[in-house]
Amino acid sequence: MPRALIVDDSRYQRFLIIQALGGLFTPEEAADGREAMALFEDALRRGEPFALIVMDILMPVLSGHDALAGIRRLETQYGVEAGKRTPAVMLSSLDDPANMLRAQFESGAQAFVTKPFTPRNLLEALASLGLVENPLGDDTDEEFPCKAF
Repeated sequence: MPRALIVDDSRYQRFLIIQALGGLFTPEEAADGREAMALFEDALRRGEPFALIVMDILMPVLSGHDALAGIRRLETQYGVEAGKRTPAVMLSSLDDPANMLRAQFESGAQAFVTKPFTPRNLLEALASLGLVENPLGDDTDEEFPCKAF
């Protein structure tokens, strides 16, 4: 099963993310951006990269923006081609265009999901990135608070 790096300073939020992924990924957890970067580099060093990153933006120690930018630098350092970088979904309770643009252009995220999220929101983001088949069916009539870049 592919591995996902779940990064949030709230243990409860990490639990919710893992539950939303519903056994589609084997989760590894980090409580802040610095810990996430260390786990990510260790995975690259072992030749076992993550298939997905789900990261909160607002965290102590190192923000999600800064941590993801650091992860992108690590990928470059380890020779990961731009088209093979680990897809990242950023989570935030801040639903503002500036945060979304920063997540995409500065940090290198592929999708942005606003908290509070539902499992459906997160799975829809993953489906929009082609990481999973949409296990919820094709409800094209409903809108989702997910922004895939």
